[in-house]
Amino acid sequence: MGELELIKYLRRKYPRKNKDVLLGIGDDAMVMKNGTVISTDSFVEGIHFDYRYFTKFDLGIHCMCATLSDLAAMAAKPICALIGLFVPKGTKFTDLQQLYRGFEYVCKRYRCDISGGDVIESPFWGMTITVIGKAERPLLRNGAKPGDCLYTTGFLGLSEVGRIVLSGGLDRKLFPESIKRHLYPEPRIYEALKLRKFITAGIDTSDGLSTDAYHISEESKVRVIIENIPIHPEVELFCKLKRLSPINFILSSGEDFELLFTAKNVKNFSKIKVYKIGLIAKGKGVYIYSGNKLKRISPTGYEHLR
Repeated sequence: MGELELIKYLRRKYPRKNKDVLLGIGDDAMVMKNGTVISTDSFVEGIHFDYRYFTKFDLGIHCMCATLSDLAAMAAKPICALIGLFVPKGTKFTDLQQLYRGFEYVCKRYRCDISGGDVIESPFWGMTITVIGKAERPLLRNGAKPGDCLYTTGFLGLSEVGRIVLSGGLDRKLFPESIKRHLYPEPRIYEALKLRKFITAGIDTSDGLSTDAYHISEESKVRVIIENIPIHPEVELFCKLKRLSPINFILSSGEDFELLFTAKNVKNFSKIKVYKIGLIAKGKGVYIYSGNKLKRISPTGYEHLR
């Protein structure tokens, strides 16, 4: 059983019962009826990060940004974060200071307090971060309608290029933007707040375009048609060197933390740069144009336990 099937099982097993909970399992975060938005993310060494190229400061930035991205996906303003650390015995205090410097760097930028957490001894490095925010009108995955267009706030695939390049084998000087995107992602908090009045459904691109589009399709009960994916020059170069299809690479590459959203065909999104990449139609599933034909695609992004 993969992560997606497990979530479906848990959603059926534990339906929302408490009258104070507006939204439980199944979106980027849970939502209380008073507009409080809560999300949690976990990170484990060897799965989510590698100390061969992450400093402790870098790691603090990366993990806090990744967690705050779930608040961006809900169009919520950050309030505070709770940080639970798994720390090997013998860790230097200066390493923990640098890690928290990374957390603090991000939290100051997005006006998010560090308000508590936990520290335990562990045979490996890891952490769980819970973030709490507030949304006047939470952005959900289930509002897409036939006739809407599909947009993203930026290029996709850069973070995965950065991860692979940092792991070795290619000249890092050729991929500066990709490396930056992997080490220092940017949660689209402010973009989400400005775009909220236009958006009908949304998600952040943490798991890969095919998987994230699948979530919108499933929750909104619509067909998602991907027509035109913008390709960053560094992604194009990487795929050329690796003899990969840029489109297939982008469909399966995650951790870009851009917004993937649906809205009417609007010319000016409050001066926020967005890319129109597809449309919403009646039906179900995710499709992409291959030549002049529509081809149905499955979720190919990263999935834990698969």
